Amino acid sequence: MGEFDDINIKFQELEDGRYIVRIEGFKREKTIHQTKPIRWDLKLMNESPLILPVKFSHIETNAGFQILMRELKSLGFSKPRSAKEFEEVMADLLGSIVEVSLTTTNKEEGYREIRFLRRLY
Repeated sequence: MGEFDDINIKFQELEDGRYIVRIEGFKREKTIHQTKPIRWDLKLMNESPLILPVKFSHIETNAGFQILMRELKSLGFSKPRSAKEFEEVMADLLGSIVEVSLTTTNKEEGYREIRFLRRLY
């Protein structure tokens, strides 16, 4: 084992850009701050050994909710009118192939943001 093997994963991150992914799932997980964002399970649709960062949608905040509503619109969905309609939209997304953008928003801290751009299938 090499002295720096513990940081090897840091060299396997994708560069900023656009990528094609499949939405394989999602779940709401409680964070250490007691919020429950959506944690997306996205699979990169190429044979790259590089790692796609985790996408979170912080729907418990007004800003995060509005961001997700804009993303859903870009994927071809109307804004849900209720939590039940929202659940139906989320279920419809499972298995979808979508284009995403990956951006480093804070280079010092290494914050990576994934945004849904358009639904392909």
